[in-house]
Amino acid sequence: MTKRRTVMIGVPGICAASLAMSLLVISTADAQNTRDDLHDGPLIEGFGRHVDLPNADFTTRADHVYRVAFEVLQPLNAPERPHMRLEAAARFMNMHAHAGVPKDNLQVKLILHGGGTRAAMTNAAYRERYDIDNPSLPLLQALSEAGVEIFLCEQSRVLNGLDASEIATPVKSALSAMTAVVTLQADGYQFLTY
Repeated sequence: MTKRRTVMIGVPGICAASLAMSLLVISTADAQNTRDDLHDGPLIEGFGRHVDLPNADFTTRADHVYRVAFEVLQPLNAPERPHMRLEAAARFMNMHAHAGVPKDNLQVKLILHGGGTRAAMTNAAYRERYDIDNPSLPLLQALSEAGVEIFLCEQSRVLNGLDASEIATPVKSALSAMTAVVTLQADGYQFLTY
């Protein structure tokens, strides 16, 4: 009889716990965004798709100055698409602007080197190697217009066999990625290299 009573008491407890978990899952699922919620802008149209999350548990501080540098060093995964790290920088700009961070508080720099060097090529140079225009070029231009500074490691440019004339504007030169990284870190920039 004792066992049966324990089981009888246990079953309602299990049901209550299951109901609570179900409500938690339903509540969490209702708060989640889907791919249908992805959008670009407001700073960089056509790139940097993101979702808005105004009720996020981690608060995005609109008064914070975000000093961020992206290292673009991975090789091109798909030569017919913009470099994925450039898209990440556009996403960073757009999602923070949407969250209420003023454009002046988004101090973003890009350091292209290694495998990321080819994303900086002019259309003519890119066509010569890949038979298509550089798909990263419109994104580089849009990032620059949004206030992002873009630097190319000159050591990587030379090692990749690119002439200075094959590098597109608005890309600026840096003696090396190492120099840029160390200097920007000393200036308080946080590097995103994931």
